[in-house]
Amino acid sequence: MLNHILHNKQGLKVAVIVNDMSEVNVDARLVNEQNALSRTEEKLVEMSNGCICCTLREDLMIEVEKLANEGRFDYLLIESTGISEPVPVAQTFSFVDDEKGIDLSKFSYIDTMVTVVDCFNFFNDFGTNELLRDRHLSNMDGDYRTIVNLLTDQIEFANVIILNKIDLIDASTLGLLKAAIHKLNPGAKIICTEFGRVQPNEILNTALFDFEEAQSSAGWQKELEGGEHTPETEQYGISSFVFRNSKPFHPLRFWKYLNEEYPDGVIRAKGLFWLASRPNDALNFSQAGGSSRLEKAGIWWASMPFQERLKYLAYVDNREFIEGKWSKQWGDRMNELVFIGQDIEKDKMIAELEKCLLQDSEQLDYENKIPFQDPFPQNI
Repeated sequence: MLNHILHNKQGLKVAVIVNDMSEVNVDARLVNEQNALSRTEEKLVEMSNGCICCTLREDLMIEVEKLANEGRFDYLLIESTGISEPVPVAQTFSFVDDEKGIDLSKFSYIDTMVTVVDCFNFFNDFGTNELLRDRHLSNMDGDYRTIVNLLTDQIEFANVIILNKIDLIDASTLGLLKAAIHKLNPGAKIICTEFGRVQPNEILNTALFDFEEAQSSAGWQKELEGGEHTPETEQYGISSFVFRNSKPFHPLRFWKYLNEEYPDGVIRAKGLFWLASRPNDALNFSQAGGSSRLEKAGIWWASMPFQERLKYLAYVDNREFIEGKWSKQWGDRMNELVFIGQDIEKDKMIAELEKCLLQDSEQLDYENKIPFQDPFPQNI
C-alpha cells in the first residue's frame, strides 16, 4: 500500500519514515527498489532495530522536526513496524520535550491513522494465544504481548481500516470480517483492497483523526454508551451486549465459568468486575480472540474510610457519576462487562453469569467476612 500511494501521490511532495524491527530494513529497501521516491524532491528516513512506539520514540521526534524544518514537504507518511502500538506513536505528536526543545504540535498533526488488515490470515491470527516472541516478531526484553491483543489495539484505535487481500477470500468470509471489524470499531471507515491499491485521497489529507475520539472509538466502549446494533453486523450473527450487576462474583464459580464454560463465539470482551473474596479491588477483564487478561484496575471508592473518601471525591471530575450509581448495599462496586461475538446466546450467557454471582444464601458468609476460596491469581 505504501508503494502504491508513493506512485500515485497526485502532485504531493511526500516524506516517508519507515520503521522496522530488523537490522536490515526490508520495507525501506522495497520502497527504494521500486523507485517510488525522487531523491531530488523527496526523502526516505529509515529507522531500524527498534520500535518507534518505545525505543525509537525520541528519534522519531527528532526526525519529524528535521523534516518539517526543511519546509519542502506537503505530507509525511509514517509506516511503523507491525508490532508497534498506535497510541504511543500518536501521543508523540502532542508530546513536549522542553529539555530538547521539541514540540511536534507546533508544525505537525496526525491527519489519518490507518490500519491494514490481512484478510487471508486474520481469523487464524485472531484465534491464537501466541505471543509476539513465539513467532520471533519481537526480541525486546520483557515483551510478553500477545498477537491478538496487538491486532485489537491497532484496529480499535484506527480511523481508517484497509481490508487487504480480499482477492484471496470468498464473499461470505469478507462479509463476516467486515461485520466483525465494524463491531470492534464502529466509527472507522472500512476500505476493501487488493494488493494495497487504495485511492490516495482515502488516506491523505482526510482530517479524519481526532485523538480524543480515537481513545473512545472501540466497540466495547460504544456498547457501554448504548451503541447501535446495525443490521449489517447482525446479518452475520455479530452481536453485543453489556452485563451489569452490582453483586460480587463468587470466585470459584466465576473462575470455572471463564476457564471451562466461556463461549467460543465471544471475539471481544472488556470491563470491570469484583469478587466476594476481594471486596476492595476493582478488577479488569480483557479478552480478544484466543487471549484473555486479568489485572487490577484500582480500588472501589466504597472500600475507603468515609472521611478519606470525602476528601478525595472533592477533587475527582466524575464525582457526580460515581455518586449517581451508588448502591446502598455495595457502594460503587459493579460488574460491567461488554461482550462482542458471533452467534452468542445473550439470554443464556446472562443466566450463566448470574449463576456465578453471590447468591442470597451466601450473603451471610460475605457479611461475616468468612473467607471464600479464591483460585484467581493473587498478583492481579
